[in-house]
Amino acid sequence: MEIVLQLLLISIWGALGTMHTRRLFRLATVPVMLERRRHLRARAQRIWWLLGRDEFLALLQRDTLRCIELTLMLALIALSL
Repeated sequence: MEIVLQLLLISIWGALGTMHTRRLFRLATVPVMLERRRHLRARAQRIWWLLGRDEFLALLQRDTLRCIELTLMLALIALSL
């Protein structure tokens, strides 16, 4: 049972990280395979700029709070078992 709870927590937080990293790259229009290294610096600056935007942070905060809520719920379930 402990392994199942740990896997659930890892998958929840991993999905959150993956989802928002992909969203950030999509907003910054960073291709998955960057062929030219000279464009990397401009794209990295755009990513830093997007991290400070409210439109990105609002969704990130909401999803992070949802993951914390699920973590606490799973912890309470584990304690009651």
